[in-house]
Amino acid sequence: MLNFRRILKHSIRIMRRSPILCLGLLLIASVSGLADPAQPNDGGPDLEIPIRIDPRISSGTYGCTIVMAALKGFVLAGNNEDRNHPQTIVTFIPAKDKYYGRIVFGYDDAPVQGGMNDQGLFVDGNALAPTGWKPDPNKPMIAGNIMMVMLATCATCEDVKAVFEKSNVPGLGQARFPVADRSGASMVVEYGQGRVQFVRSDSWYQIATNFVMSNVKDGNYPCWRYRTADRILSGAKELSVDIIRDVLEKTHQEDNSLTVYSNIYDLKKGTVYIYNLRNFDEVVVMDLAEELKKGQRRIELPSLFKHAQEAVSTPENEIPLFRGCAARRPHPIF
Repeated sequence: MLNFRRILKHSIRIMRRSPILCLGLLLIASVSGLADPAQPNDGGPDLEIPIRIDPRISSGTYGCTIVMAALKGFVLAGNNEDRNHPQTIVTFIPAKDKYYGRIVFGYDDAPVQGGMNDQGLFVDGNALAPTGWKPDPNKPMIAGNIMMVMLATCATCEDVKAVFEKSNVPGLGQARFPVADRSGASMVVEYGQGRVQFVRSDSWYQIATNFVMSNVKDGNYPCWRYRTADRILSGAKELSVDIIRDVLEKTHQEDNSLTVYSNIYDLKKGTVYIYNLRNFDEVVVMDLAEELKKGQRRIELPSLFKHAQEAVSTPENEIPLFRGCAARRPHPIF
């Protein structure tokens, strides 16, 4: 396992030659688990391989759509995962010691794109163009994959806020992180206006796509997916899985930024509705508590839909879990 301090030192050395490469190294270190070897390896936040963000990403071309909503006792979150790479996976990690159990969705080469834990916390991310994030010299760098840190150690939005307040998270240099909990609270953590922002909504729903909300003026939202989701939800009288599914269907993408899977999470019940490859007529519903009882495992997401009435994994489609860093080509995510 690589040491973060060594990466940071090397990044500073090459900054004058290649600022973009330096940013990439810092980002990978913060979100991949390239952390201190003293960190635990017992199902904790350093279990997964890295999330990588393509610096070429733009809010108009790539990115994912995330909605979080709470109304009349219902608390739901939904996401479209957009990237033209259908090799998708789902990972189950039961609770152990001080870490919460969780379900995590992603790709074969970047398995942590978002998920939910057994406390009803939902976490996802939106890739961004570089935000100008700079570390606070008075704070330590986060150790571990930031999404896994949140899912493994946080139960509420306030817990997540505390993580970002206490640590430097270089992922904020090219990403923002929507989170919601079973109480109905939600927020998006982002870097804007020169500081870390905890953006909340004054409505019963919150939408997150690929722009920095705290930089928006006069409600001029620069994303058709955001505007489409807002139009649907602002006209809704009730909250339901059907409404969230309608938002995801209307905001799905084709071509270079293909929507490869979509999820709807019921944060109170601990269930997740899974849709594959923009097919919103076929759904697999999983109960997180029941799935975690089956142990730690990773399966190919498309295999769930070969026989939708049997939404379980088999030895043939399980994938070995592994640690470490995979060096693969960069790609747009979130």
